[in-house]
Amino acid sequence: MATANLMHLNALRVFTVAATHLNFVQAARDLNVSPSAVSHQIRSLEEFLGTKLFLWESRQLALTREGSHLYQRLIDSFRNIGAAVEQVRQQNSSQQVNLICRPFFSSFWLASKLQSLWAAHPKISLNLIHQNTLSSSDFERADLAIIWGKQPPAGVSFIPLMAGGLTPIMHVSLASRAGVPKTPEDLRHFTLLHEENRLSWNEWFELAGTDPVDGKQNYFIDDTNVRYQSMVSGQGIMLGASRLLRSQIESGELIQPFEAVLPDYRYWLVWPQGKLLSVRCKQLIEWLQQEADNMSSYFHRITAVGIPA
Repeated sequence: MATANLMHLNALRVFTVAATHLNFVQAARDLNVSPSAVSHQIRSLEEFLGTKLFLWESRQLALTREGSHLYQRLIDSFRNIGAAVEQVRQQNSSQQVNLICRPFFSSFWLASKLQSLWAAHPKISLNLIHQNTLSSSDFERADLAIIWGKQPPAGVSFIPLMAGGLTPIMHVSLASRAGVPKTPEDLRHFTLLHEENRLSWNEWFELAGTDPVDGKQNYFIDDTNVRYQSMVSGQGIMLGASRLLRSQIESGELIQPFEAVLPDYRYWLVWPQGKLLSVRCKQLIEWLQQEADNMSSYFHRITAVGIPA
């Protein structure tokens, strides 16, 4: 019976459109067929079902009891099918990809790579949404997100994109005034720039093999860009992502006093579990992975010749 029903799927669709309009001519226009073709499909379906689906009442087309029952069962199903098909079509025809990312990551890595993205995928229209936090409701306006942390949140598909490599970073102007710390304990003589708490600094001191120390002063700045600007102006030492700041370190503008870097923090590329990704999203994901892999290969090379990563 299931196979027979599927054989009449087109007739069921024609019936549903005709029952919606209660007009074969209007149904024919919607279906882009002739009214006689609509009539033929309805007759074929009635013969298969063994009952009338339509009748004429006062020169007006109406549904029989059986026709009304069938229509109520079918209409939502065909609407769901139409919605699913339209979703797939839009996902694969859309040029735009909405990407949430942290402002610091965008400023110090992604923005400089966009020319490469557009050279490889000129049809991608990238909409960057800058914010430091991510909630599930954010995916109502975004396709993908790049987040920071030790692990991604629950309920998302993810790719580990790039290791952060958190380590103390200072500006050359501070070093010229106060010198460069030689040991982790020397950091007590400097102002330390924290996030909203001391957790990352405490983890770094533990990795470096010493008890946490208090800085001469301790400032708490939850925005990475503001914390970075405070460091650049010589106000203190921050834990920075050495991989993102590599060019400034190599130029001598910034100084990385210690080789110890926190290995657990990283950038993650995430999207909702079960989300149907568009072709453009898949292309962007592939490109981001390739660029991140290129950076990892570069760090492996410079680490091999003795330059701290």
